[in-house]
Amino acid sequence: MGLLSPPKRTQKVIPDKPAKGHFFFAGKEFARVPWWKRPNMRVLYFYIIILILTNTANGFDGSMMNGLQTLSYWQEYFNHPRGSILGLFNASMSLGSLIGLFVVPYLVDWAGRKVGVQIGCILMLLAVGLQAGAQNFGMFVAARIILGFGDCIVLGSAPLLIAEIAHPQDRAILVTLSGASYHSGAFISSWVTYGTLQIKSNWSWRLPSLLQSICSVIILIGIFWMPESPRWLLSKDKHDEALKVLTHYHAEDDPDDEFVQLEFSEIKAAIALDKEVGQTAWVDFLKTPGNRKRIGLITALGFFSQWSGNGLISYYLKGIMDNVGITKAETQLGINAGMKTQGLIINTAFAFFIDIFGRRPIYLTSTIGTCVIFTFWT
Repeated sequence: MGLLSPPKRTQKVIPDKPAKGHFFFAGKEFARVPWWKRPNMRVLYFYIIILILTNTANGFDGSMMNGLQTLSYWQEYFNHPRGSILGLFNASMSLGSLIGLFVVPYLVDWAGRKVGVQIGCILMLLAVGLQAGAQNFGMFVAARIILGFGDCIVLGSAPLLIAEIAHPQDRAILVTLSGASYHSGAFISSWVTYGTLQIKSNWSWRLPSLLQSICSVIILIGIFWMPESPRWLLSKDKHDEALKVLTHYHAEDDPDDEFVQLEFSEIKAAIALDKEVGQTAWVDFLKTPGNRKRIGLITALGFFSQWSGNGLISYYLKGIMDNVGITKAETQLGINAGMKTQGLIINTAFAFFIDIFGRRPIYLTSTIGTCVIFTFWT
């Protein structure tokens, strides 16, 4: 071995996988906590289930617009929209979300994650009322723009709060379930519109629009009892409050718990690093090859996740089925409901395997599978 050659490592500092019933955190191995045996953690996870409903509301809308286009009363009320008019109907929510994109990062850092969820839900309730009572095209589109704006704020706040209050041993599964819950909303909406097909009035489309409010009402009520993010509290120098949240929910009020003390120290260190990095400019993200690669990957993930055909089957499935000769409304709604049911089962099931199979293998497998399916379709 040369003088400047690095010594050979005889054993790994940290094993590849934790022992059964354990998990890694901050380079240390801890025994998994049976959350169902801990009263405070049970309450915490109940709160997280309520927060997961934020994406359920998002999924409800995506599937609902598919269903509404199949309902004859909606088509007649809005004079059978086609082309750019139909495109504006469907894109208006995304337009509102695009506007919200420039607001939500600053709002959740300034006012907190809970306030972000509250503001977003209030805007969504206002929008749902306008949409359900829409008297014309302009009112419906305006309602959906407001709905998209509120939805963006909610979806920018709730996943952060879930990730920051969840116990690290279950964080990956809970965050993945939050994403998969989109399909629970799509599932509910698809079967609701299937049922309202039998209503022989404008309530066949107004009722599904109104039912969008249920998730927002539940979240808005539940958020008052939920803890604020310990990370956000620490960023505002509220150290005692942050430690109290961690101790209460992650250690059953044991202030001497080793894991909570380490968790608290890790968050403090991360906040300090954030403040140090905060002194840099945005252009610094592009100065090194590593940073450019990371920015490219993040951008690509966001872009391709929205350009994978999901918009096609979420908003234009009726048109596709019309083109292939499936024109009966009941059949179209049944196919839509069947797709959403399958999506709910598969996505929920795989959420529990995220720590077993890993993020990249699941992502790559689903991407390749989607590519193959679209190739067969075309």
